[in-house]
Amino acid sequence: MWQQAEKRTGTLRRLKVWQFLVVVVLYLVLVQGVSALLTSGQDVAYGAPTSIDYLVRVVVVPVGLAIALTLGVTGYLGAWQEVFTSRVPVRRWLVVVPIAIFATAAVITNYLGLASHGAAFALLLLVAMLMVGFGEELLFRGLGVLAFRTNGYSEFQVGLWTTVLFGAAHGTNIITAGPQALVQVLATSATGLVFYLVLRGTGALVAAMAAHGLWDFSVLSSQIQPDEPWPLVNLSGVVLALLLLLALVLRRRIAPASPGRREEVATGA
Repeated sequence: MWQQAEKRTGTLRRLKVWQFLVVVVLYLVLVQGVSALLTSGQDVAYGAPTSIDYLVRVVVVPVGLAIALTLGVTGYLGAWQEVFTSRVPVRRWLVVVPIAIFATAAVITNYLGLASHGAAFALLLLVAMLMVGFGEELLFRGLGVLAFRTNGYSEFQVGLWTTVLFGAAHGTNIITAGPQALVQVLATSATGLVFYLVLRGTGALVAAMAAHGLWDFSVLSSQIQPDEPWPLVNLSGVVLALLLLLALVLRRRIAPASPGRREEVATGA
């Protein structure tokens, strides 16, 4: 795909894996550093968005700057089409993954809690989480997938390494969340693999971005009232486990075999 696109435009630049890792580090420095700077001296609880001020300081501004970084890198590479579309063939059944993610997000959202905080807060929380989904998917399922694919990695390795790096990146939350960030690494690794399957199932990065953003919105809505846990959020873990089990059982039926060769499959072709 990369070679064909390079012949078509003559302007694409290759992103090496080590260069992608540098972009990941810069992204994390922006998000964590700017967030820490804007909340310095404030009593801010991790993962508990209770006010508009919290969302602006912890999410909107730092993630907005990080998104500018990833868009800049994508523009420099000249790889908009290659980043936002995926032409690797898949079985039709994989469309179950995005459907399940969107349906679950709709079911587990804490609508009562959001209503109690007002429309402005609910809308900003939605926008903030869509920003997170846009930025992290552009980084990992966009630039990351592109980097590994165009440097000779099999599709299984592409899915594996982008998932591992996605989970590991969330380990930086240990700065604000403490040891519980280690649990988050495992949880986000699982969701990262599911978002990769959304990309593969739809062929569109925007679908993974939307799934990511709406999933985070629904899960975080359960934490806007820390003293009143939202029980339906527990369904998210069940759905993730079932989707991962489905992918494991049907791992050899994710991608159709290409003529003249056998596709290497596990979480990908």
